[in-house]
Amino acid sequence: AATTELGNPSVLACVYAAREYFESGAMELHASSQPLDDHDTASDTNENIANNDDGDTDAKNYLLKPSSAERVHECNLEGLAIAESILKFARPDNGTQKESIAEESFSQETITLTGKGGSWKFCIGLVGKPSAGKSTFFNAATCFARQRGGGDDSTENHGIGGATMAPHPFTTIDPNVGFCLVPAPLGSCPEENLNSNWNAGSTHGRDSKGRRLLPVMLKDVAGLVPGAYQGRGRGNKFLNDLTDADVLIHVMDASGTADTEGNTVGCTEDNIKAGAGSHPLNDLIWIRNELIEWVYTNLTFKWDTIKRRGKQKLSGMFSGYGQNEKVQWDILHGVEKFLEEKEHRDRALSKLDEWDEGDVHRLVSAFLGVRFPMALAMNKSDLPSASQYIEDVQKELPVDGAHVGVPLCARKEMSFVRNFVETQPKKAETESSMPPTGVLQCLHSAMSLREPVLVFPVSDMTTYAPLPGLTDYAVNDASLPSAAMISCLNASGGSSPCLWDAHKKLYNTEEKNQEAMLRDVLVMKPGSTVEDVFNSLKRMGALGGEFVRAEGAGDIGEKGKLIPKNEVVGRNNRILKVMTNKRREWQTKI
Repeated sequence: AATTELGNPSVLACVYAAREYFESGAMELHASSQPLDDHDTASDTNENIANNDDGDTDAKNYLLKPSSAERVHECNLEGLAIAESILKFARPDNGTQKESIAEESFSQETITLTGKGGSWKFCIGLVGKPSAGKSTFFNAATCFARQRGGGDDSTENHGIGGATMAPHPFTTIDPNVGFCLVPAPLGSCPEENLNSNWNAGSTHGRDSKGRRLLPVMLKDVAGLVPGAYQGRGRGNKFLNDLTDADVLIHVMDASGTADTEGNTVGCTEDNIKAGAGSHPLNDLIWIRNELIEWVYTNLTFKWDTIKRRGKQKLSGMFSGYGQNEKVQWDILHGVEKFLEEKEHRDRALSKLDEWDEGDVHRLVSAFLGVRFPMALAMNKSDLPSASQYIEDVQKELPVDGAHVGVPLCARKEMSFVRNFVETQPKKAETESSMPPTGVLQCLHSAMSLREPVLVFPVSDMTTYAPLPGLTDYAVNDASLPSAAMISCLNASGGSSPCLWDAHKKLYNTEEKNQEAMLRDVLVMKPGSTVEDVFNSLKRMGALGGEFVRAEGAGDIGEKGKLIPKNEVVGRNNRILKVMTNKRREWQTKI
């Protein structure tokens, strides 16, 4: 049963396949040597498709009504519009967005995009074609950290670790994973509207604009090439590596000096006009198409079963991509509402036998637009050919699932970071470096596409003193920036974490800023409740016992009010004091 799910992104998908195998009675049929019906045997379908067996060459066509390329393209665009309407209501600012026919299907209260509440280990995935600069971006963002694959002893990396870099395609094979620091989304922190004299703490420091920095996992995966969903390049292995990302950053070669395979073709105008270089907008189109075909192919392999078992099975097919069931249904109902209003097709989810290839593409496009909202890192902006391409891209935004683009030069920003990692940086690199402001802004823009809820736990609602039980987190957590990253942060105009001892070059519980107001922050999923915050604090060892009551406030100076444990946390109650019936050692001293 597991082999029938080849290419699907999770063990859960294999569990579903096994359950379906037994429920269908296939075991009994096999035991009695009776042949299985071709439509019910996904492994046979898979094998025939893989081998291009003449008997099943048109497997997709007899399961799904064929659609023209024009209709598929139009349906992909319609799916993006549906996704945008969902994302619109999921954003706290609920800002002005493009109108969509699916908008009436949603209300702000029904969209959370994360599932059950709780702490959020936010992850940003880096995608793009080979040699676009993903690993360079990764090294600039993480200060050459890499938690998978060990250090790198290549000449290019000078033995300082980080993601391997080289001027040829597929330098990255296994994903590089490391912590980076991301400026908090605008409006998410209560200290933003106060003057600079107010001493707000921060466990991870602040950037040059005074924005609180949040720890985020960054994942750099192998480069995509056309046909990856069919197995080219790293194939489905690459695509499956993306499933734990919450948002994507497409690192694109904004100079147009490489082809779709990542091979450098030069930067002369003649080469670009001749088509040797790939236009960034074309890269955006085919890379998103790879993601669409990845999911689309997984669906069509099981479409006969989906038709027989209905919309519940259809929803379950999306469970392996890291999205919760509630949002899956929001997307399905949005598509159904769209079909009812535009194509006058009533109850389309109950009539899957009438769907064509365009309908499935529309659904997949909507799902990916919600599941993987995308920011663009328009890399290599320093090259002469980049300025026109950057202008072309920015004129089109939002386009093909991308919402915002940030021009940057990852190489120069990485060189700036390298100066604080190497003991003897090269003079040439020092002179051609620049602070990683573009990388930080791109990370900030990406997180803002799926904005978390920030909660500030305190021990006192007047002084906003931190919970002493969180001190261990503030000095020992693995996400805290290294000495090199802190030096880089200070050199670019930012400030150190409040418990960092600059003289001893370590985190110190005796540091004078230990009692800094609003020092700690919890990154929570939208829809989290006060009880979810309590459980997170309990797991961190900051609280013990059972929940008694909580006080909350939205802004500094606002009087705290009692709030029940089932109340959803947000900007109106983000400063939170939770009381329990068991005192920790630090609580007995209050």
